[in-house]
Amino acid sequence: MTETAESPRRTPGRPRSEASHQAIIRATLEGLVEVGYGALTMEAVRTRARVGKATIYRRWSSKEELVRDAIVFLHDDFETPDTGSLRGDYEALAAAVRASASRGGAATLMPRLLVDAAGDPELHAIFRANLVEPRRAALRAVLERAIARGELRPDVDLELMIDLFAGPAVYRLLITGGDMSKMFTVEAQVDALLNGLAARR
Repeated sequence: MTETAESPRRTPGRPRSEASHQAIIRATLEGLVEVGYGALTMEAVRTRARVGKATIYRRWSSKEELVRDAIVFLHDDFETPDTGSLRGDYEALAAAVRASASRGGAATLMPRLLVDAAGDPELHAIFRANLVEPRRAALRAVLERAIARGELRPDVDLELMIDLFAGPAVYRLLITGGDMSKMFTVEAQVDALLNGLAARR
């Protein structure tokens, strides 16, 4: 079965209640898109998922826990590619991230989460730990490898470099409302970045 936001990934255990688990996660993601984190309630999720109170509360004791698990479902464990070049590594990683964002409406949810997280420390912590940091870690590994190869200057601020690579895509998601058809190509982005970051010969 294809893994989508409409069809969340299976989790170990509770095989007989898997349908309920997926319905709750789906209802949470839909609620985040429609009303945002602040207005989302456990009761609204329960009603949307059409499950009993015991079904939802024995899994999650708070909205924070529920939203954290829903956001985790949006994250894929990306393997850090090693193609032998920064261009190849970044293109492979960016393609995986974009495929994940395109799946099941996740790209539409991302702008809403970013806006809500900016004004809500609780959601910001959940969003950063479970979606932002795993992607930054993968990109950091790609860039560190490029520095070791001599493709990038060793004196460049690594965290700034991560922002320069990831930032334009986040900005485009925000201004288009998650319309992936309006995203620039990975190739065009790499050309623009490497012209400024390449090691001087």
